[in-house]
Amino acid sequence: MVAVDAARFINPIPNAARYTKWNSATLDVLCEAAYHGDLAKLEEMLRTGDEDSIFNGDVNMHLTDVNALHMAAMAGQEKCVKVLLEAGADPHVRCIMPDGKDPKAGDTAKDKAARFKHASIVAMLEKAEKAHVRGWYEEDGIVNNRKLYAEPKARPAAPVAATPTPAPAPAAPPLPLALMFPGQGSQYVKMLDGVKDLPEVKDMLAKAKPILGYDLLELCLNGPEEKLAETKYCQPAMFVGGLAGIAKLRKERAEAVERPKCVAGLSLGEYTALCVAGVLTFEDGLRLVKLRGEAMQEAAQVGKQAMLSVAGLDQAVLETCCKDAEKTTGSGAVCRVANSLFPKGFACAGTEAAVLELKSLVEKKGALQAKLLKTGGAFHTSLMQPAQERLQKALEEVSPNMKPPSCAIYMNVTGEPLQPGSDPKVILGLLKKQLVSPVLWCNSVERMIKDGVKEFYECGPQKQLKAMMKRIDQKVWKDTTSMEV
Repeated sequence: MVAVDAARFINPIPNAARYTKWNSATLDVLCEAAYHGDLAKLEEMLRTGDEDSIFNGDVNMHLTDVNALHMAAMAGQEKCVKVLLEAGADPHVRCIMPDGKDPKAGDTAKDKAARFKHASIVAMLEKAEKAHVRGWYEEDGIVNNRKLYAEPKARPAAPVAATPTPAPAPAAPPLPLALMFPGQGSQYVKMLDGVKDLPEVKDMLAKAKPILGYDLLELCLNGPEEKLAETKYCQPAMFVGGLAGIAKLRKERAEAVERPKCVAGLSLGEYTALCVAGVLTFEDGLRLVKLRGEAMQEAAQVGKQAMLSVAGLDQAVLETCCKDAEKTTGSGAVCRVANSLFPKGFACAGTEAAVLELKSLVEKKGALQAKLLKTGGAFHTSLMQPAQERLQKALEEVSPNMKPPSCAIYMNVTGEPLQPGSDPKVILGLLKKQLVSPVLWCNSVERMIKDGVKEFYECGPQKQLKAMMKRIDQKVWKDTTSMEV
């Protein structure tokens, strides 16, 4: 142990148990404790633990593209940042950049803290950067082949601790609330009129013009309605509309935007949620949404496609009806459940003849509603495969810029949460499947409630999600607020 680990790194906090045996105090456990603010675990691993619980590794090593100091900084865990610095965490080490990217472009822990607006941690790390001796990790900490430099130039002195300060107050925990974002269908002419003068919204609209190639505000305010409803225009409008709802909420209740427990978005709204969680930048998100809308509209023009809203039937009965509709209408027919929206409430999609057959079948089964929807195509079915292929390429191009989420994200494809700090590669894989997979919105909301979310904010045009919440949980519906734009 000593020959391998201590040759590269020595924790300056004395403990005779260190480097005496292999144990289960691994890097992932260290990083998890740092991110979640488990100060007792961190103290044990870095300062007080016995031979079975002391951390024998290098605190500067990366878990995926970030290390423990990065994770504590982005999560606002001030006391954990302090302990890590005392244990020799190098504040100069940057996040790992993808192959071919400049290592100097990676964030330091201070950059992470600044990104998530933890001012006191930024100040602490600023002092630590000035005090810390460079050495083991050179200037940048890593090279593009993702390995530490093989040999240090000289043995550095132990890190110099920052000037002692009174123990800081613990970082404020997330609030038990969720931010939700609607998808296509909630747009309307005059949207954004009430928020267009907010500085955040004005900035987004200015950035959107060169990306989209047209004036989005003009389209939202004046239409025409038929053009705004087109998938290629509607999706960018809804993406910006959701973020405009966030700007409105920030003005009314800033802590709800800064400290949500989780986010989620319905179909297109998932991209808005990822932007709010810091996974995508506004620019990258809008470029993806623009391409997504164009690709989906193009795929919808291949043959006649339709969507049907169905309420009042169990999913098993509805899926049987879908299969029967496919058989009845013959070879090449597609008819599938595309969205699970609320208990016994679904949207189905497919080839037009099959969907019309489904309408007849579910009405005979006693459905409370069987209504054809004014949509551009059979979204979230195999008929979107051509759009999925185009979107996959764009997602791969954006993937090097994607960041771990700052809060939990409940994903459409699974209905399950990805926790803060999750690997963006997992998000990438789910986004690639989203266009051809059912949206499990009801499952996501029910899981959020089960996980302790007490308040919900719908951010964007109209009240689509709040209306569905009334059918999912009457009690929670009363605690759902629509930030209409």
